[in-house]
Amino acid sequence: MFKNILLTYDGSEHARKAAALAGELARQNPGCTLWVVTVVDPVPTELQEPYLSQLIAERSVAGQKRIDEALELVGQVPQANRELLFGSPAESIVSVAETRGCDLIVMGTRGLGPWRGLLLGSQTQKVISMAPCPVLAVK
Repeated sequence: MFKNILLTYDGSEHARKAAALAGELARQNPGCTLWVVTVVDPVPTELQEPYLSQLIAERSVAGQKRIDEALELVGQVPQANRELLFGSPAESIVSVAETRGCDLIVMGTRGLGPWRGLLLGSQTQKVISMAPCPVLAVK
C-alpha cells in the first residue's frame, strides 16, 4: 500500500513513538522505502569563518546522531534513506515529501520546540496543512 514513507524525527518522545510505528509500517509494505528526515536550525548567514564551519559541523553531527537514534527505533526495514536538512522544519519536510514522492508522512504530534504543551505542535499543524500526502501524527 505504501511505497515511500517519510519519518520526521526530532528526538522528542512523540517522535520516538512515531519512529517505531514507521518501522512497523515499512515492514508491512514489501518494497517500501523509508525516508528518515531530521531538520536542524539554519546557520546564521552573518557568521564568519571559523565560526561558520564550526557551527555547521556541530549541527550536522547532532542531526546525524538524531537520525542514527531514529533508525535504531525503526529497526530493520527493507530500505531506509537519511535526509539531514537545515531550515524551517515544516517547509523542509513537505519539500522532501514532494521530491521523494512520499505517500505517507509519519511524525510526532509535539516536538521539542518552546510550545510543546500545545494540543498539536505548530510544525505538525503546518505539515498537515501543506503536505502533498496523508500525515500520520503520533501521540
